[in-house]
Amino acid sequence: MNLQILIEQSTKRVEEQNHPYYWCADGYKFDNKNLALWYEKEKGSFATFVDSQIDVIREQLQTPIDMDCNYNVDYLKYLQSKYREMHLFFSGGSDSVTVLETAVNNNIEIDRLICLVCDDIEFECNREIRRCALPAIEKNRDHFGTSEIVSTTFNQHAVAYKDPLAFFNISGAVTTQFRSALDTNPNIVLQKDTVYIKGSDKPQLIKYKERWYTVFIDTQMGGDYKHPNVKCFWLDAHNIKSYVKDALLYRQYLLENNLVKQGLQYFKPNQGEETGAVLGRSRVINADAQLVKNQKYDSSKAMQRTHDAIDANHYDLLINYYTAKKTFYSILPDFDNPGKFAWFIDMDTLDVYTQGQLIPNGFEGV
Repeated sequence: MNLQILIEQSTKRVEEQNHPYYWCADGYKFDNKNLALWYEKEKGSFATFVDSQIDVIREQLQTPIDMDCNYNVDYLKYLQSKYREMHLFFSGGSDSVTVLETAVNNNIEIDRLICLVCDDIEFECNREIRRCALPAIEKNRDHFGTSEIVSTTFNQHAVAYKDPLAFFNISGAVTTQFRSALDTNPNIVLQKDTVYIKGSDKPQLIKYKERWYTVFIDTQMGGDYKHPNVKCFWLDAHNIKSYVKDALLYRQYLLENNLVKQGLQYFKPNQGEETGAVLGRSRVINADAQLVKNQKYDSSKAMQRTHDAIDANHYDLLINYYTAKKTFYSILPDFDNPGKFAWFIDMDTLDVYTQGQLIPNGFEGV
């Protein structure tokens, strides 16, 4: 299958399925970033990252940010009024716990919590679900509808990676090992009258030419960008004021702790409790069990999934994955996953810019 066929198929999917986020170049629309980068390489074009809600974002930001307003409550009520059911992808991390506890504390019922695991829940890569998510579910058992653990098996992943061009076809986080995107999980049938909430979008900031911007970069998505009913809780246009509010709180924290220097700077909040408190996030049960790079655990989820596959003798998966990865690097040998911006929001004026409007030639003078 050649590049032209792949991009024509991608364009058709984006348009027919009404994808909220995608990449665009020369009239083509890409639902896979790697495919967009392949097109860039072959054609010498530049693919832009598109948020189809940008006009709604501009409309929402016509009025100032009220730092005393709980926009998250308003957003949950908005979703409740628009959909028959609300489902929450629940990892037990601070973002998803914040969404759940906001609903619980304001008598807003979430109908279903969905915990995604890789194969057997007892594998170490699923430690966060066992030790963080399940205790939080039990704690709030009387305040939501149902909960479910959804597993994508190693055998299903082996089938997905059997195609040598898998990384240009499948939805997912670039070349992240054995991860099923929320909106294309083979074991979840998304319903038209149900909203599926993903809570993993802490604000990212850029200081450029002495202006402060909060931004949306495609690397924030983790591959979850295809289905209009899958909502990134803070990035969705109808809760964008909460995202900007969090950005303002984070900027204040950076300034008060002398973390701001001269020139271009990029800031991304970590998963620590101090940062979570700044952003008003809920505390994580058994936070030290989270799979992050810290003093206690030096392996990421992706690395742990690989180790678990090896320990479980899933060599067919490993062969398929690394064969597809070899094909990937033969096409994109210099791949470094360059971030593409859908928008920049000036944190003081609330003006909204696309990447082409603010930095058409990249960051200049740095």
